[in-house]
Amino acid sequence: MKTKHILIIIAVLLAVSPLLGLLLGKWADYWRIATNLGDEPAYIALTILLFYLVDPHLGVNVLIALSTGAWLYVFNKNLFKLPRPPRELWLAPAEGYGFPSGHATTSTTFWTSLSLETRRREVYLLGVVTVAIVCLSRIILNVHYPLDVAGGVILGLFSSFSVYYATSKITLKPWLASLALALYGVAVSVLTFVQGDLNFVRLGGLLVGLAVYPLIREKINLRKESLLTKTFLALVALVLAFGFTQVAKRQAPLAQFILYLATGSITVSLPLLRSKSRRKATG
Repeated sequence: MKTKHILIIIAVLLAVSPLLGLLLGKWADYWRIATNLGDEPAYIALTILLFYLVDPHLGVNVLIALSTGAWLYVFNKNLFKLPRPPRELWLAPAEGYGFPSGHATTSTTFWTSLSLETRRREVYLLGVVTVAIVCLSRIILNVHYPLDVAGGVILGLFSSFSVYYATSKITLKPWLASLALALYGVAVSVLTFVQGDLNFVRLGGLLVGLAVYPLIREKINLRKESLLTKTFLALVALVLAFGFTQVAKRQAPLAQFILYLATGSITVSLPLLRSKSRRKATG
């Protein structure tokens, strides 16, 4: 069965899945599970898998879009400081301010960015269904108002379209593209001094780390690798990313910046180690 057909089947099953929760009498439980389709760490992991198993350029661009959406929703949460619905109405755990919804922002950014990059209708279909499920879950679980969700969708669309046009319509020399991405990351990090939120340091560090990619892009050739090798590299990258980000939580701001920088740079540079070892073996 082709990947296209698999994605369409998944989209259809996901679209009718709320009926299953209703018929089984597990309405709230269903939405508690469904809302996880908007979790940011899961999408970060997916971008790493896209990088190694599908296309490095696709993975990097989607990750930049996700990082952009993340700092934008953190900035707006701290700026507007709008409340969530009353806590006694919540049907799931939540924290922070209400507007905009982080789940809506993250899911919209990922699927819009992926759709723009791939131009595949089945990806678009799965994305629309997934985002709709995520947005409905936040409202049905009473952890967000409709305005919060709408704001998240708008931010997600803005982030994905901005990054897509910046990376596809503006042609820069590798060193200049690397410098622009690094300066972008530094600018995001500086927002910590404006709002006092360390999420900006982490996201800025990640973006600065990804600035290595334009310089090494032509040296990365995962197409020659077997599926087993690419899967192994992806798992190593995921383990390192998880380890670095977990350690970073207990560190000072500068250390967090460095650890997230390392996460970004190692994620995109790991294939070069494989290429180097292959050259030595053939030499």
